[in-house]
Amino acid sequence: MSAYELERLERIEANKRRMAQLGVLEHAKSLARDAQKKRKKTNFSNAFERTSNEENKGSAAPVRASRRVRNEEPEAFDPNDASRDLFEVRYNEEVYEARHAEALGSAAEPWTLFEDGYDDKGRRIYDPVNGQCCHQCRQKTKGLRTSCAGCEMMRGVYCGDCLYMRQGLNIREVIARGDAWRCPSCLDICNCSFCRTKKGYPPTGTMYRRSLAMGYDSVAHYLVLTGQKDEAARARYEAEAAVKAEAYAKREAEAEALRESDENAPDRKPHWLKEKVIASE
Repeated sequence: MSAYELERLERIEANKRRMAQLGVLEHAKSLARDAQKKRKKTNFSNAFERTSNEENKGSAAPVRASRRVRNEEPEAFDPNDASRDLFEVRYNEEVYEARHAEALGSAAEPWTLFEDGYDDKGRRIYDPVNGQCCHQCRQKTKGLRTSCAGCEMMRGVYCGDCLYMRQGLNIREVIARGDAWRCPSCLDICNCSFCRTKKGYPPTGTMYRRSLAMGYDSVAHYLVLTGQKDEAARARYEAEAAVKAEAYAKREAEAEALRESDENAPDRKPHWLKEKVIASE
């Protein structure tokens, strides 16, 4: 044994004697005995097996079978049964104020539908590269587009047809106004599916022709004026629309008679039923 190891053993023994004199060793042993009494040794593998056996005991999964296999009659459902728990879609009440009616615009000159952004055969020209997406129809097509200086966002971009049918505005007149024009979203009268969903309103569908037949200039005019909170204002707008509806019905009847008598009348098939045209790069 080397001198270093002998010196090390002597220091260890000296430290033990010093701790014995101070009572440190006895105190450490008593703490260890108390800890062993409190600690309960657990065999986790046996405990898991015991728990699993207790849970599975007498609880075998039932055998599933169809009514046909069990020779049972199928359950009959009555759609008119009021006791059935049906999912009902609920929408918010659609109410407009005077400020919404004041925000509605009008066109000094009528806009011809299905021409701007169409080819000579009446087919809409789609341009997925250079076309601007319309906020209303979400189509990237050729043709004029609006821009709103109020929000400077995509929601202010409209094609000519959507702007005229949904808001009653002529896009050329809107472009001429420049930065003074504000989009329907900024004016809180947008009736696209996304904006209506955010407000909890039901979708409108393609109701432009219905709006015209009822005497309103556009879908926005129909929704805002028939949904006025003020009953007197709503009645006044409905009376004005009734006069326009009568004149519209007369014009439509005359136009239909002319179309039937004209063998060279243009194809009135809507553009969405015609062949799609993609703009060449």
